[in-house]
Amino acid sequence: METQGTQPGRGGYRRFSSQQKLEILRAWERTGNGVAVSREYGIPAARLYRWKKSAAGGEHGADEYLRSGRPKRDIQLRELERENQRLKETVASQAQELMLVKKKMGLV
Repeated sequence: METQGTQPGRGGYRRFSSQQKLEILRAWERTGNGVAVSREYGIPAARLYRWKKSAAGGEHGADEYLRSGRPKRDIQLRELERENQRLKETVASQAQELMLVKKKMGLV
C-alpha cells in the first residue's frame, strides 16, 4: 500500500487516502484486533480508532468519509449564520446612531 508524504527515516509522518483508510479499517474488522492492524501498517492505534470514529459518524458513514475529509456543512445553517452576522452589524450601527443622538440632545 503506497502512502503519500512518506519520508524514510523521518519518523512516522504518513498520509493515507480515504480509500486506504477504509482498507485498513476493513482489515481491522476482519481480524478484530486494532492494535495488531495498527502495528502492521505502522500507524498509532489512537489514529486507527479516530479513523473508525470518523468513518462511523454522520448520516452516511463510510460514503461521507470517502467523499472528503470534512463533512459538508448544512446550507441552511450557513445562511442563518450570515443573517445572524448581518443582524449583529445592524444592531451595532443602530447603537452608534442612538449614542450620537443622545450626545446631541445632551443626555450623555
